[in-house]
Amino acid sequence: MTRAALSDVGAAAYDRGMVNPALMEQVDQLSPSELVELRDAIQAKLGDDVPAGQWAILEQRVAEADANPDDYITLDEWKARRRTRRTA
Repeated sequence: MTRAALSDVGAAAYDRGMVNPALMEQVDQLSPSELVELRDAIQAKLGDDVPAGQWAILEQRVAEADANPDDYITLDEWKARRRTRRTA
């Protein structure tokens, strides 16, 4: 999965402003396999704190992004397009 695809998967799920920017910079540098490893580590750490249904939705979105990476844009690209529409 590309970083662009991952950004779109999470775009509706959280606000990047709520996450430590330095941490997000590190996440943005991870390879697809490292992202999966991180996701699995987070899931294991949270255990029962995250309902299984939420993980299932996330896994479905990741699979969709993997299958169709050209269908997704980054959150930054979406914001830029939105700004362009507002000024036009």
